[in-house]
Amino acid sequence: MGKLGERIFAGAALSMLVVLALGIAAGTVRLLPWLFAPEVPLEVALPFARALGAAATEAALVVGAPLGAALGAASFVERGDARALFALGVSPARLVASAAPHLAAFGLLAVLVGLAWGSSADVPGRFAVDLVAQGRASCERATTPRSAEVPLVGVTWLCFPGQPPRVAGKLPGLADNARFTAQSFTPSDDLREVRLSDLRVVTKKLDERYRLELSVKQGTVRGLPGWGRSAKLTVGVRSVLAATTAITLALGTALSVLALGITRRLGALAFGTVPALGVLVSLSRMDASTQPAAAYLAVPLIGAATLVLLAASARLLDSSSRARRKVLWWK
Repeated sequence: MGKLGERIFAGAALSMLVVLALGIAAGTVRLLPWLFAPEVPLEVALPFARALGAAATEAALVVGAPLGAALGAASFVERGDARALFALGVSPARLVASAAPHLAAFGLLAVLVGLAWGSSADVPGRFAVDLVAQGRASCERATTPRSAEVPLVGVTWLCFPGQPPRVAGKLPGLADNARFTAQSFTPSDDLREVRLSDLRVVTKKLDERYRLELSVKQGTVRGLPGWGRSAKLTVGVRSVLAATTAITLALGTALSVLALGITRRLGALAFGTVPALGVLVSLSRMDASTQPAAAYLAVPLIGAATLVLLAASARLLDSSSRARRKVLWWK
């Protein structure tokens, strides 16, 4: 029975590597314009690269574990090993239980890899602060007047040798109607609030003669839309949640494939990817919502419910197909 666990572990590892490679490739495509843009310092692009790597690792874990379990179990059925063990009285649940240690080891390895990124991108405001700080540091080293753009945040550092740099951009929430410069730009953890010091605001002309110019020591902009991952979960908690969900989903997927006797690769791919994609979509929706951290407990339940519906549909189709074949045989 250990062969099933070995196949599932190998399939999960291979699937995770493939999904991770695709995720990193997609992230690199997004990152390349900034890497080659002269107005974007390399120090600013690196935090975003870490964020993309962390997101790709999470997606690879959530998809790779159940996909590898589905392919490994389908291969076990196709080669006749499963049927032989079933004939000896071994149940699908017992077979899956024998593979649990392999999946647990895979999950632990994936958690350690996720934690190794150590990216502040798991809290969007801290990631934004990191980007702004990297842009300011690059600006302070400037020997000639220039600008340093900070991607995603939408601000630009104005660099003047011998003088403190200033950050400039459109005033959040007012689009093109007002622009600002400030000595500092500090977003909150959820990016719904921004604090600025030594703030100077200039609006467009209110009519043909007047426009507003405002100068204050401290300014705060509130009520902005959130961005990126939620600050409700720490890196460690999120990694454990993703790993637990992926391993539970993998065990359920393997059990479904064995119980239904699925041998076709297309069927295994459906069982391995559809519930996992449901989990990823649920995570994304939770990040964008205002729900409390406890609401993330619904994520594995959504994946499990999707798997149950998929298994029920497959069983119903199989029963219908058998009934049709029986009718044709009697005819």
